[in-house]
Amino acid sequence: MSVIRAVTTGLLAAVALVGCSSLQPGEPRTTSPASGNQGFLRTQLEQALFNEIVVRFSAAHPGPLEPKDYQNLLTELEQTVALTEISSLQQQTLNALRKSAQPHPPEEPAPGLAAWVAQELAALRRIRASLGTTDPGLFQTVGPTRAARQQFLGLIEASIETHRVLNPLGLRFSDLPPLLVKPSLLDAQTAFFYQPDDASIRITAASFNDLSFPEAEVIALIHGLPGSHFLRQPIGTPLFSDAQTENQNAMAILLLAAMGHVAFYQTPYSQIARIDFLTLSLARYQKAMRPAQTFAQFQASIGPSHYAPERLQRAFSSAAALPRALILQGHALRSLSTKTDLSISAAQTHEATLTKAQRNGLLRHLNRLAWPLDAVDSASE
Repeated sequence: MSVIRAVTTGLLAAVALVGCSSLQPGEPRTTSPASGNQGFLRTQLEQALFNEIVVRFSAAHPGPLEPKDYQNLLTELEQTVALTEISSLQQQTLNALRKSAQPHPPEEPAPGLAAWVAQELAALRRIRASLGTTDPGLFQTVGPTRAARQQFLGLIEASIETHRVLNPLGLRFSDLPPLLVKPSLLDAQTAFFYQPDDASIRITAASFNDLSFPEAEVIALIHGLPGSHFLRQPIGTPLFSDAQTENQNAMAILLLAAMGHVAFYQTPYSQIARIDFLTLSLARYQKAMRPAQTFAQFQASIGPSHYAPERLQRAFSSAAALPRALILQGHALRSLSTKTDLSISAAQTHEATLTKAQRNGLLRHLNRLAWPLDAVDSASE
């Protein structure tokens, strides 16, 4: 890595010698104007140097980063790279670095997030109540038999392929690696999850007794297409990995909610399975913000659902164990929902199809998930 940096720096010195007069400590590096091939080469070298510094820093700082760490990286970039030459993606990294280098404010409650979650939960409960009780025959659990489990995995695969063909948002799926769907023997906290190492959706073996057949579609959407399998392809920088993971999780939930605007996903079983999952997700944010909340209060925040009490108890316990990640995810979902003008609950009412502005908003924010999102109150488009 040091060899690359030395060669890159040497080439930059040769190309832009005129612009490299004495640089004082703390002074941003600039270059003089150039034209033709010389200017193109300079831009390429500056961008390569930016990437090399970020990669080296990320390798040396694998753990959680503090504002002072981001400030050290920011200072090195400002003193080493001509920042007028960097790419648009690198500019997003630079902007995020400047924000992350600011001291964290004291920990405070999140009244804006709490109010938003409570409002969406209340609306989802009203919509869910209007649908009545679920058909026991339709929402029967998969159970222990091998044949039923294989049927359930096959339904997930079929749902993924159906969405690939429908592709209501016009996303590019052709470059994605093959996606596997298989059971997992791991003692995971969740009934199903996406495994990026081998691009697979894993269904925890012990959870087949709790999962119902209509949930195959939810799993396909949230972790297949257009969810985790599409969203977790490499982009951006590893500098903000915690924020990126929760941004991707939040976007997967928002895309699932958006399917309420698509006619194919407006059947009663699709709607019930989707609303129950969205309600449970939001209730977990609320539990994360309310450590003293009891299980009875957690159940009341969800209202009627097809979930068994044992499954709700596991969701309650996992939310209590992961409050920071869930609150970060909740902030991301609120930000994405607000910026795209796509309400989680309103999308479940079938009042209209996705507007062009909503669709474009979703597509635009797909390229911003690798960096911390602006808070709703300070966000500006």
